[in-house]
Amino acid sequence: MDSKPPSPEVLSMETSTRDNSYFRIRYNDKVKYVVVTRGTFNSDELCLPLYSLPPLPYEDDGWTVARVSRNPGSPQLQFVLENRPLQGVKEIWHPEQVDCLALKRVQRLTMNVSECTRKGQKAPQSTVIAKIARFEWEIPRIEQEGHVYRLLQDTDIGPQFLGHVIEQGRIIGFVLEKLHGKSASIEHRARCTEVLGRLHRLGLLHGDVNRHNFMVGDGWTKMIDFEKSKETQDEGLFKAEVSSLSSELEDESGRGAGFL
Repeated sequence: MDSKPPSPEVLSMETSTRDNSYFRIRYNDKVKYVVVTRGTFNSDELCLPLYSLPPLPYEDDGWTVARVSRNPGSPQLQFVLENRPLQGVKEIWHPEQVDCLALKRVQRLTMNVSECTRKGQKAPQSTVIAKIARFEWEIPRIEQEGHVYRLLQDTDIGPQFLGHVIEQGRIIGFVLEKLHGKSASIEHRARCTEVLGRLHRLGLLHGDVNRHNFMVGDGWTKMIDFEKSKETQDEGLFKAEVSSLSSELEDESGRGAGFL
């Protein structure tokens, strides 16, 4: 009996009726990217892209990006296939590399951060946090944050960096240890001030000290989310970041909490 052919699966999507829409689609062991020109689909069609897109040759290795459009006034969809290298992270410093398709999502935390397990591993310690660039424009943020984690190795300021995430030969993200703690609040001000001070002494400004970027546990305090961090020796910036800490720790708006 013939086995059923694999079906495409939407891994990521960024849709708009006022601009182009973007889809990251898995087919078997391949990942393809689809750009839908503005005005091609209405909002309902964009929400169900696999029903709306034309029959693309997902099994074909000869393309990485498909551009889908429709001539004004015509119901006929058309597409152009491009076979071009996609941008990836250039600073590769950790020896471990994890294939993005070997990560099984347990819970989505933000649009590009998920709690995952590595397929084939059932031990609790195999649960990791994966952060990826869904599309090329997110690569610079991943590059910046990966660089900061390189500077933080062996400092115990942030979670342990476990390796780079690869997709078809290019680096698109990283995996971190999962911290078993909770977001900080005003009662943890002294602990947060101490870890923030250690970050500043390394010449790093965090850039977003909302309370959910401080994780506290039994006897430890760590920081996360370094994509806005930068290297500097500007004492004025360091003092301003410390001065904002109390109001950030008292904030109950949910800013920075992700989907949780």
